[in-house]
Amino acid sequence: MKKTVLAAALGLMTVFSASYAEMKKVYVNQIVEHPALDQTAKGIKDGLEKRGYKQGENLDFRVESAQGNIALASQISTKFVNQGADVTVGIGTPSAQSLVKAASEGKTKMVFSSITDPLSATLVTKLSGSNNNVTGMSNKVDVVPQFELFKELLPNLKTIGFIYNPADANSIQQLDDVNVASEKLGLTIVPQAVNKTSDVPQAATRLAGKTDALFVYGDNTTLAALESVIMAANKEKKPVFVADTDAVELGALAALGPNQYDLGLDTAVMIADILDGKDINSIDVGFPNGLELFINQDAADKLGYTFPDAVKAKAAKVIKKD
Repeated sequence: MKKTVLAAALGLMTVFSASYAEMKKVYVNQIVEHPALDQTAKGIKDGLEKRGYKQGENLDFRVESAQGNIALASQISTKFVNQGADVTVGIGTPSAQSLVKAASEGKTKMVFSSITDPLSATLVTKLSGSNNNVTGMSNKVDVVPQFELFKELLPNLKTIGFIYNPADANSIQQLDDVNVASEKLGLTIVPQAVNKTSDVPQAATRLAGKTDALFVYGDNTTLAALESVIMAANKEKKPVFVADTDAVELGALAALGPNQYDLGLDTAVMIADILDGKDINSIDVGFPNGLELFINQDAADKLGYTFPDAVKAKAAKVIKKD
């Protein structure tokens, strides 16, 4: 009897040990919570499940937000590395940057997502074969088609207010991109720097009073306070354009940009390949497959604006809650 009980106990311990050993750790450091990045994180989790990595079965999947705090992002990264994550994920530039050193030292494998320019953010030295245990998905898209859309919607558009965070390498890159695009199309960018989310409402109020429209590209500091931007713009009867389609529901007039959930799914493919044994340094940095047009009829009604039929025909989604 004792031998039977002992054998059963040993069997259970063996099964438990095997299950524990097979549990893969994927820990996500997300710089801040807002619709676009939240959708990216959701896409990663769902994509991993599609590849057979299920939470609680063979996957320990965690997401922690740094709440826009760079110091906290660094602390989260240190914790994840010390906890032996098989793959760490950086969503947003500061979160990804806080993981690069550990990855280059071989302490973790890092996959980034929703990064505009991984080169200027010094996440990788080249887009193919960077050899620092880092790869991921960029959300960079051409700004010119976006501005062409804005001009189609507002033929008299001349000036665009642009809020950015000078402490974020990607935000600086985005400012460069919009300046180049504006010169091609005869537009003027009016920039306004912010250092933290609490600075955004005042910056938006200032810009809404002196520009024809506001554009929020991918600056996470601004996106975390997007509703305050829209509120300030609405008071001046000015439209807000965004590059993140998931942010249109918050009250922006339109967005022509990548699908952030799909970006998460693509990121998950990279992570799953690494968990399956693929060399991370053989995985090239990826980019969005295309752009989607989202328009907000409710926002248009508040502004007294009517979308052209040609624009409505191109829209992948029309937001109308009423």
